[in-house]
Amino acid sequence: MTSVRRFIVAVACASAFAAATAVVSTPVLAQAGTGQAATTDSMSSALARDPLRGSPSSVSSLGSSARGQQDAFERNHRLGLRFYNGGADATCEVPLGRICYWNNNGDVPPPAERTDAKIEREQLLELLGRAQAADPKDDWVSGMRVRYAMEGGFPDTALVAARACGGTDWWCQALRGMALHNANQHVASGQAFDRALASMTESQRCAWSDLTMWLDPLMQPAYKALSCTERLARNERIFRLAQPLWMLPGNDIKNELFARRTMSRVHSLGRIPYDLQWGDDLLESQVRYGWPTAWSVQNGGVADPRPPQVIGHEPTPSYDFMPLIEAIDNPLDAKSTDWDMKRKKARMRYSTRYAAGFGALPHQVARFRRGDTTVVAGGYRLMRELEMGRAPYQAGLVLDRVDGGKPIVVTKDSAGANGALLASMQAPMLASIEVLAPVGKRAARARTVVQPLPADARLSDYLLLQRGDPSPTPSLERNATQAYGSLEIDGGTQIGIYWEMYRPASPGAPLQVSLRATRLGASFMQKLGSSIGLSKALTPVSIKYNDNGRPDGGAGRSLTLNFPSVPAGDYQLTLLVSAAGVTDSTTQRIRVRPAK
Repeated sequence: MTSVRRFIVAVACASAFAAATAVVSTPVLAQAGTGQAATTDSMSSALARDPLRGSPSSVSSLGSSARGQQDAFERNHRLGLRFYNGGADATCEVPLGRICYWNNNGDVPPPAERTDAKIEREQLLELLGRAQAADPKDDWVSGMRVRYAMEGGFPDTALVAARACGGTDWWCQALRGMALHNANQHVASGQAFDRALASMTESQRCAWSDLTMWLDPLMQPAYKALSCTERLARNERIFRLAQPLWMLPGNDIKNELFARRTMSRVHSLGRIPYDLQWGDDLLESQVRYGWPTAWSVQNGGVADPRPPQVIGHEPTPSYDFMPLIEAIDNPLDAKSTDWDMKRKKARMRYSTRYAAGFGALPHQVARFRRGDTTVVAGGYRLMRELEMGRAPYQAGLVLDRVDGGKPIVVTKDSAGANGALLASMQAPMLASIEVLAPVGKRAARARTVVQPLPADARLSDYLLLQRGDPSPTPSLERNATQAYGSLEIDGGTQIGIYWEMYRPASPGAPLQVSLRATRLGASFMQKLGSSIGLSKALTPVSIKYNDNGRPDGGAGRSLTLNFPSVPAGDYQLTLLVSAAGVTDSTTQRIRVRPAK
């Protein structure tokens, strides 16, 4: 698996200060080294008073042995790290004290861990298990057992260890939340973290819930001015908007924040391969980008006098799920572009455990009236470029006002590679169209605001289909199952269209229907040629006919359209319905893909 990496200055020296000052040529690191020297004594004193470490007088003999073995394991682990040159050309994206972080989602995987390190970790886990059985109230042992079970790839053992914790209440609940999150049990994880927060002091709860590190700097002053209670309310909106998939129960990105807080607290209790004293820079790096799940060392090159440097590799690919400020401030004015999962210099990144990749989902949204209610058809199409893998797929359409009311969730298991889901609404809502491929471990989504149709609307939107419905009584429900799924088509394609008309039509009083596609962005000369019939490429579709109504008086209409081979680009496809001097229209932008 490729990896986001954190570039750490840490050498085989036991002292973090010695490691940092060995690289005075790097300003950020030299500055960090100076600060570290000034605070080493105070930090060591604070660590010694850490209640989660336990008092030497009350620690069991197995607990004491486990502490010594953990220290020895990390020393050996550090000295045995394999060399990695996959990020030699990377530049520092985000300087964080002694740490340089850069996003390397597309880089080569880190080297495999040495077999002896795996064996030693399992031996440590066995000792930690016996120490926890001997004294379930030892917070340090419980934290380390959960940590190394997760690190070793034993999620079931991590859950057992978290549930066996019998020490400080908030700590045990946090460990359970982290282990459940690691196992993709998002609802139970959220409940455990809620219990942990409820057991904390107000100041600790405020600190753990602080989202400042994830927020755009422009948002931070106003956010910091809020009280803790006000921040919690604000957080709920942010967590909801940042949640990767709305159709999944629980909120995994909220759990991820608290899991990062928990793992950072565990790391602060014992040695880690960086061989650095725990500090605010390590905390910030883990809260923003997650904790490393693999480690390596790297040489700077023959001309670089610095010793080998430790690299921490976080799970990848990871994405920036935070929306822009505009979407957070006004969710019902949000645009799909307000979520840029591949944003450079992101304030946070997150790699979901249920999907190893996220993509932008080709989609279409069409609205249909049912009295004072609007039925939304959320179409999707899985393009080859998404690399979703083979079926089955889980598809979802979620409508949410974000701050109030229960979201409307429609899901379909064993969904096809394209189609549309239907949901009803009466007020403006944010729509999320989502597909998850459990086999391919991929996900794709699209988010946009949907306004309801006016109660007196005479014409619906139209929905593109794989083929037109030849029956005399086409319905939305039947046609949604064979929706084309997006507004991107290939030239020379036969497609269908479904729409509804909410005005009477009969042979004696027919409606005049026209469908016209016009190329957008055409030059003046191209438009002039089109106006005198010399350029069919600019108006590839032009259909007119009289609609005499359906025998049953129903609103649904469908036809098949042969979209000719035309130059790639954007085309405006407009449907017009006229009668008695009144014309209604609906238009959408169709993109014709380049020929392959």
